[in-house]
Amino acid sequence: MYTKPLIQQSIASIDVAAELSTLRRLFVAAAISSQFCDALLSDPGAIVRRGFGGERFLLSEPTMKTLVSVRASTLPEFIQRLDEKLSNSLLGVENFKAYR
Repeated sequence: MYTKPLIQQSIASIDVAAELSTLRRLFVAAAISSQFCDALLSDPGAIVRRGFGGERFLLSEPTMKTLVSVRASTLPEFIQRLDEKLSNSLLGVENFKAYR
């Protein structure tokens, strides 16, 4: 027997390739401008919203929340911590650990 759901749920998806491209551009800007890098490390949310050299960094809400939560003192450390957090959220590591 085939049943059809009464409501149709929309599923929001994130264009991972676009997110990674935006993050790469963000990190290149931080690598070429020490002022931008310092601002990124101290207040990532504000600097991402402000942009760099007329360029905007449009990120999804989940990625932006993760980015804002990162605390680091150097750009490589920032990138590493962001990578870990994003990887964990994409892979659902928290959920996986709960089932062990």
